[in-house]
Amino acid sequence: MKKAMAISLAIGFGILVSWLSMPDRPDTYVVFAQATNLNPELTKALTNRLQQNHISYQLDKSGNVFVLESHLEKAVICCS
Repeated sequence: MKKAMAISLAIGFGILVSWLSMPDRPDTYVVFAQATNLNPELTKALTNRLQQNHISYQLDKSGNVFVLESHLEKAVICCS
């Protein structure tokens, strides 16, 4: 009986921990650098630094650079 209770408690604890660690919303991309402030050389340098630091980014058709919201602080640290 004690063994079954311990197993149930461990499973319940695991479920609670996984539930608490789930994000409330999906990670979204936010503007990190606007195209109006970048020339092609700066865009290339910025994207190289983001790649070197394993930070996910996207470029839109206008040349704006977007990074994941969860990586924003890391991007600011590596690229400023």
